[in-house]
Amino acid sequence: MNYNAYLARAIEIFNEKMDADFSLYNVILSCFVTGNQEEVFEQFCTEYFPYRLSDRYHEEGYFDFRASSFIGMDNGGKDGILLRTDIPYHPFELLHIFLHELAHIYCAHHELGGKIFYDEYCEDYAQTKEEDGMINAGYAVWRECIAEIIAVECDDNCGIFPLREKKKLLAQFRDEINQRDGKLLVSEILTAVMTSSEIEASKTWEDAEKAIRNLKLFDSPQELDLMNLVFNQLREKMIEIDVNFISDLGFLYLNVLSLSILRGFQRF
Repeated sequence: MNYNAYLARAIEIFNEKMDADFSLYNVILSCFVTGNQEEVFEQFCTEYFPYRLSDRYHEEGYFDFRASSFIGMDNGGKDGILLRTDIPYHPFELLHIFLHELAHIYCAHHELGGKIFYDEYCEDYAQTKEEDGMINAGYAVWRECIAEIIAVECDDNCGIFPLREKKKLLAQFRDEINQRDGKLLVSEILTAVMTSSEIEASKTWEDAEKAIRNLKLFDSPQELDLMNLVFNQLREKMIEIDVNFISDLGFLYLNVLSLSILRGFQRF
């Protein structure tokens, strides 16, 4: 499979949809398999992203991803994508993966007026560990959510379906929220809800809330406040974020996590 050709096609689509200026020159692709993942990572980072060599990539589970984006810092303006290739991708799946990673890169460069949110606020910014935890949790939820929303909007192979057709999957995500995978699962819930036909057509939160309540899955104040926050963000600022929004998102995520843990106890 010609991975660069698929990346080139994803770049073409993304540039057209998002008015971006990506190219195979400024988005470097590197590929790895399970047997050489650390070696490839080290070579990739040494040449283009030396700051990432401080990652804990020797730890078990670090490479549990299909693709990961790398943001350029003092390397001539080059960003990167690291792709696992010991997986038999369907062509549509591979294209979507690249669109998702391009969205990560695009957001990192545009979410905070050219600064990188993670560098500004996710490392010892707050005065307490609790505040730091909220900011880090909020950003983890948001960065996956917004990248996938953009990828869905760019990918013509992704249909926009009503909430009722997503109910079974949404129920599964909700029931599986836990401390280890909670941030990813909540981002997937938010993405699925926000890209549904009802929510995309809603002009006000009141319209969106009615559609969500009709689903009879998410009716707690914690869940609805979280969805309200993201709904308004997408309509008012889209990818532009500030630390207050991310902190609020993290606070609401932690409330949803606590609610999920409580629900788990009640099932036994």
